[in-house]
Amino acid sequence: MEGASLLRMRPVYALRCVAIGVITVALLLGTGEATAADSETTPDTDISATPSDSPAAGPEVARANNSRPVSGRNPSAGPPFTQTNEVWQVDRTTVVLRNKVTDADGDRSTLTFQVWTTDANGNPKNQVMLTDKKHPNDHGVLVSDYVDSGQNAQRTVEYGDLKTATTYMFRTSAFDGSLYETDWSPWATFHVRRARSNIKLPEPNKDAPALNQDDFQNPQKISQPEMTLVPPDPVQSGTMSPDGRKGWNCGNVNVKNDVLPCTRIIHDNSDKTRDALAEARMGARSAGLVDWCVNLANSHIKRFEGCIGSFTFEYEGIVIKDGKPTGEIINASWAVGQEYKLSNTAGVIKEKMLLVPTSFDAKFVSVTLDVKFDCLLATDCTTDTSSMAWDGALEWTVGDLHAAEGTVTHNWNGGAEAGSTQLLDLSAKINAYSPLANPAASRWQADDAQIRCDTVSRTTPGCTFHNYTPTWVMNFNKAPAAVAHAWLIQSKLPNHPGSKAHNKPMQFLPVASKNEHNRDPDDNRKVICPRNSDGTGWAKRHANPDTTTLPEISPSDTKSCDEFAYAASYNSGGMPTSMGGLNEVSSGDECVQTFATRLSEGQWRLYDDWRLPAPTWNEVCGRSAMSTWMNTASMGVAFSNGFSGKYRLLDQDEYWVDFPEFSHCDPSPARVWCTIPQP
Repeated sequence: MEGASLLRMRPVYALRCVAIGVITVALLLGTGEATAADSETTPDTDISATPSDSPAAGPEVARANNSRPVSGRNPSAGPPFTQTNEVWQVDRTTVVLRNKVTDADGDRSTLTFQVWTTDANGNPKNQVMLTDKKHPNDHGVLVSDYVDSGQNAQRTVEYGDLKTATTYMFRTSAFDGSLYETDWSPWATFHVRRARSNIKLPEPNKDAPALNQDDFQNPQKISQPEMTLVPPDPVQSGTMSPDGRKGWNCGNVNVKNDVLPCTRIIHDNSDKTRDALAEARMGARSAGLVDWCVNLANSHIKRFEGCIGSFTFEYEGIVIKDGKPTGEIINASWAVGQEYKLSNTAGVIKEKMLLVPTSFDAKFVSVTLDVKFDCLLATDCTTDTSSMAWDGALEWTVGDLHAAEGTVTHNWNGGAEAGSTQLLDLSAKINAYSPLANPAASRWQADDAQIRCDTVSRTTPGCTFHNYTPTWVMNFNKAPAAVAHAWLIQSKLPNHPGSKAHNKPMQFLPVASKNEHNRDPDDNRKVICPRNSDGTGWAKRHANPDTTTLPEISPSDTKSCDEFAYAASYNSGGMPTSMGGLNEVSSGDECVQTFATRLSEGQWRLYDDWRLPAPTWNEVCGRSAMSTWMNTASMGVAFSNGFSGKYRLLDQDEYWVDFPEFSHCDPSPARVWCTIPQP
């Protein structure tokens, strides 16, 4: 029932409303349409009564030789003052009624506007008791100001007197200060638009626990590591083996055995490789750094964890005769898995490598691996070689299938400097050799697993996989209306701010001192939710009157303005394009307008504001009126401490915004209807 609790009644009907109000809500909840209650109409009005029988514009006063004024024959309603099948289609509940008035004597005149509901046949049924604050009267009509003869007179219906999705009829009568016209004008029919959003919500839970954002962070797939050039230790002959195969680093021929050693890494997410690593991880004597690596193919990262694999390291001996390959190749291979654990509170990076043999040609007799863990730029990052430890020997012989697990710690060198940010690249290098063949080595790194360490997001140093895009989830149980507003705007608008499904990430805007434009996020908020001239917030004067506050939770709670996309983002409608803003508007008036209201205990709604034109869904921002307590509870400390600070977001860092409770809702229709939780 859209607006069933939003009824406004003249004082004379107040007692009657108390008697029926609860019954009205109980019967009409869930219909999805606004319905006028009995208390806002009177069934006793005589439709045939003349205008002078209800002289709202003033008493008649006889005046010599005075002509009666006349209403126009074509009364109209709007905006936008357009008709379909002779019915005026009005895009708001604050309807503007107008008609022309003429007076043969040239007197200035007023018009009285009378509105009726309609029956199933489209005929007048009951008079709607309108509220006239400008010209108070007891007749339930609106009276215009005086206008010149031949001009249109008009009045706007007060908010709350008319309902959405409802058809009405109205007529006018003229009064020139002395006489009323003898009859009413022709009837004009108008229809008030339906609501474009009706999201049914539960009561906010002030005691709902804070969300653990880690629960919503899923591994993000990245590109597999690639081989990089290896310094000449031993000297490498290039990236192609003598038989023309690419992707190899080859050493020097063992002149005694005529064997050319070559190594490479090869991407391999086969069951054989994955199972070998999974079995070794589960059977390892020491705990893994990253528990979700088990059974995971390819390479993935989270904000503080990385799992690099599956790939294999291959060591080959190519048999040479008379300077040319004979075609005989001796091979040994190891499945390789790497795990990284970064610290949010220190510039410390822990690395673990797992090596599991998957093939071994007996002709090698034995193979020894020399593993090196490196920071590519030693000035930025230091590898603590004293921390290196291996569980399992790095030498394998025929029939030996043991796994080897090595750990090492790297340290960021810039952690003592405030306001510092550095990007670190880690690499690994394996040099293999055997009695049959000389050494050959391969080095690799995963570019997408680049690490960023900083003392900007927080005063204490910490490091992240900055290519990981974290996901922010708002606390629906605590602030259902704020979450509903954000979901509606993300889902319906073409820019889809923060949507992973549409690949439209939110871009973080930190405080002015930490962004390149020195832009205060509050300046974005002031565009969408400006302050009034007296310093009060936009919502105090402009919020929908039926916006519900929560004094039972916060005694001083007031109405507030909630914007989406967030003010602290480059997606905000208030962020200037000249500063990288993605959706600049000149005013929050250009946004989709909604409000949150409680119909009864446990029955909340997020409606679009039907005082205004319906949203087109082509807007680029949203502005919603709601409880200040709920607005604050939806973000505030929960975002700054539990998300942006926790995941060390810096200027323009991207993140997703997800709404798990709304997964069953269909935002595709022009009218968005949904119930949370899912019925």
